Amino acid sequence: MAGVTKIAILDDYIGVALEYGDWTVLPDDAEVTVYRQAIPPERLVDELFDYEIVVITQQRARFPRAVLEGLPNLKLIVCNGRTSNVIDHEARNERAILLCGTAETEQGAATRSLGRETPRGLPTPSEMAWALIFAVAKRTGIEDRVIRAGGWQTGFPIPLAGKTLGLLGAGHLGGAMVPLAKALGMDVVAWSQNLTEERCAELGVTKVAKDELVSSADVLGVFLMFSERSRNTLRADDLAKMKRGAILVNISRGPIVEEAALVEALRSGHLAGAGLDVFDREPLPADHPFRSLENVVVTPHVGYVTEHLFRTAWRRMAEDVAAYLAGLPVRVVTDPADCPPMAPQ
Repeated sequence: MAGVTKIAILDDYIGVALEYGDWTVLPDDAEVTVYRQAIPPERLVDELFDYEIVVITQQRARFPRAVLEGLPNLKLIVCNGRTSNVIDHEARNERAILLCGTAETEQGAATRSLGRETPRGLPTPSEMAWALIFAVAKRTGIEDRVIRAGGWQTGFPIPLAGKTLGLLGAGHLGGAMVPLAKALGMDVVAWSQNLTEERCAELGVTKVAKDELVSSADVLGVFLMFSERSRNTLRADDLAKMKRGAILVNISRGPIVEEAALVEALRSGHLAGAGLDVFDREPLPADHPFRSLENVVVTPHVGYVTEHLFRTAWRRMAEDVAAYLAGLPVRVVTDPADCPPMAPQ
């Protein structure tokens, strides 16, 4: 249709984008299409070729150079948060594609808008980490499936008191795990490439070498920031050093753990189980082993998700689109320093 401004809202899995954002203020010639299911990466260019505006949610659809170069009509990307590491910003800037976020001012507001802080208590992703630990250790996922299928008890819950929690990364999210671990009577050890003795003293945990971290942990939690350096931080030889019957939980990024090696460690029974909120490819393919392994509890990358976050984000993303169409974009990321390199996948 001539003169129509085409707007794509991607990866609205829950189906709340139109409800939470006020899209009624858009001009009559604006046409909004909502994608409830993920578009396969190889189909992004064909599917989005005609769109001028694309609205994305962090860590879902990715826009590398090859995709951006295949979208000649794209003029604006709107994301939740302050910026986005799923976009090749060098290619975006070359093509003069604007980027709008939803954070209002400085890093504190950006952090709140990403759901990484709650008014008090644990950050939301750290809550998810504990939920997965309990689900695996207490077998709630396994036994729920067994009971629904007509069965009854199939194994023993694992007590956490007296066990060792290993933190692969002891920053904001990893460090937040410590008070509850100690309340449960767990010892806590930690390692990362940048971890200091001062940080460990602040948290009241023991700094160890990487080999000791993986070999001593009864529960190993992954809390590293994802970068090319952290890719495959845990490989097959690291998983082999873990205690037989240990648990691994990952709420950070899937590629930090070598996926094929983790699948084998779980299939063989070397690890008692895993709680996973993140994966190499998301959504998780229908035939992926993590969907069928009985000792795995999986959640759909919702560690950071809250209703309040999404209500705020969709409202602001709709505002960004409306402002752009009125000739005055808001919350535009213009400082190259605010645009991180595209996270590897």
